[in-house]
Amino acid sequence: MLSNKNAQAATEFAIIVSLVIVAFAFLINYSVKLNNQQSCIQQAFRLALSEAREADNSASYTKVVFRRMPNVSSPMELGQLQSVSSSSNVLWADGKSRNEDETPKDGVSKYQLNEAEAIDIPKPEYEYLEGQTKVSMNTFTNTVDSTTTFTKQESASGDITTAKTLNATDTLSASVDIDGTAYPFEHYLGANGKYYDQSTSLSRSRSME
Repeated sequence: MLSNKNAQAATEFAIIVSLVIVAFAFLINYSVKLNNQQSCIQQAFRLALSEAREADNSASYTKVVFRRMPNVSSPMELGQLQSVSSSSNVLWADGKSRNEDETPKDGVSKYQLNEAEAIDIPKPEYEYLEGQTKVSMNTFTNTVDSTTTFTKQESASGDITTAKTLNATDTLSASVDIDGTAYPFEHYLGANGKYYDQSTSLSRSRSME
């Protein structure tokens, strides 16, 4: 009877611990997602404000960010792909800064994808008529290659250490339509789960002792 009670208590404890781990994993992922979203919103506003002050006019800034989330249950595997975006419009003008012909300076519009430099978006040469729909076709494609390897090392004294290494590449190919013009991008997964416009990869290693 005592043995059955001990086995039942051990089973219940294992179930509770598993539920706690799942709950913590959910909270960590949710916190990271929320932090990334808030960071993107604040960065878009600050960058729009900076551009508006420099142009002495209005500025529109759109920032789109892709991130690889941490994999709490399997740290040595790639986590879920998250996408956040934010747009901000700011008007900052003192009326004193003008072009050489004394005309007011033009506003600016910029688009930034991940950690690459922002690109200037020219003003459209046409205006949309009332009731006319502006179509935007954006495509994002990921090509992932992930390999996990184990390395065993034995010292002269007989100590054995095993290391687990994750080597992963993820190429993000994007085509973004802005005001009827397609802009191609090719970014690569790198440190901290971020994507860069330079060829790079993600590597992670830990001891299995």
